[in-house]
Amino acid sequence: MGDDSPTDNSIQPEQRCAKCGACTPVCPVFRASGNEIHSARGKQHLAEVFDDQRPGPVFEDIYSKCLLCGACSQVCPQHIDISEEVIEARSGFSGLYGEHGYQKFLARKALSRPELLGAARVLGKTAAELLFRRLPPASGLRLRLALFAQTPKSSELLDSPLRTEKISSVGGEITCFPGCAAQYLYPDIIDAISTILGRYDCQPAIPDGLGCCGLATLASGKTDEARQMAEKNIKTLELSDGPILVSCASCYAHLASYGKLLADDPVWQTRAKLISERVIEISLFLEALIKDEMIAVEERKQGLKVFYHDPCHLRNQATITEEPRKVLASLPGIELLELADGPQCCGQGGLFHVGAPELSAKIRDNLADKIVDLEPDLITTTCSGCLMQLKSAMAAIDKDIPVIHLSALVNSLSADQSLQP
Repeated sequence: MGDDSPTDNSIQPEQRCAKCGACTPVCPVFRASGNEIHSARGKQHLAEVFDDQRPGPVFEDIYSKCLLCGACSQVCPQHIDISEEVIEARSGFSGLYGEHGYQKFLARKALSRPELLGAARVLGKTAAELLFRRLPPASGLRLRLALFAQTPKSSELLDSPLRTEKISSVGGEITCFPGCAAQYLYPDIIDAISTILGRYDCQPAIPDGLGCCGLATLASGKTDEARQMAEKNIKTLELSDGPILVSCASCYAHLASYGKLLADDPVWQTRAKLISERVIEISLFLEALIKDEMIAVEERKQGLKVFYHDPCHLRNQATITEEPRKVLASLPGIELLELADGPQCCGQGGLFHVGAPELSAKIRDNLADKIVDLEPDLITTTCSGCLMQLKSAMAAIDKDIPVIHLSALVNSLSADQSLQP
């Protein structure tokens, strides 16, 4: 595996793994592949065996097949940050490492210019309107167009907002970090947030100059590029003060960890921490608003069964699980559905679905089957990546179950948009 020439020893495990195997059953990739080399314990063992050799293609491919979901770190008795070690390992890999390396490279480059996603949205929406229903469920094109298609059931469920009585107002302007998907692919997320804030005499402000948060780039092992992205966003966000509302769960988790990313530069680390202290995830923000709002419903919409999907970064890294459920519980007529065996990964994993499409689809479809068995009327989440993956999941099994952002659901079911302060 690779040559035997001396190297800078870029793979340096900390030799702390007890080989207990607690990480194995919680790993979505292991469950999908059945190969323990894809588990955290397998990677730790591989790194120890080949720590004095340059990583070869097989080594790189194995390390590429990690979602960085963080489930293994949550159960590790040694408290090893497996995701950090995988990222560190990837930093020494070739530019096109792993299966479908070129596709990942192109996707990463596209994220460095997220405005290109706007053109993709326009083309994708038009194509979805023309072709989506005419393509067979197994069509790869249909699954891609599912990211832009709007199912009829979604509009039927969400076109009749209910009345509320607002009892407080926060007022002013709130800085928003929408993330690439909300800003360029799903502007309805921003519209929903704007409407909700408008009831409190607030307006979202999206500063010019924001770019991709850099999470996918960091996950690829391109630490220097990720730092440049972080510094650009920090400079832009420093021009405002007050809270920074983040609509994507994964973006939130990464923004909150900017201080760790820039830890080797004391000045930038301080600036990063000041930004991280200001960020607030959308479900936390909505829960705070709901605490201050009395809902007075004239006609309750009964029995709307909703499945909430926990994004891995929110569940395993930021440990935000109760707040979105409290938001849903506060909405009129909502029946919250839960998986019998608890939340699980959707298989999107940033660029994982690009680099390991077969494994990603297997993880996705396993989750989709469990969700469909619950017979939900709709699916909601706060991660843009999960949103896209779940849309594809429903298209793959030909189900017209709408998948929408939590803010869109709250906007529709919690307020009459014509209500005046």
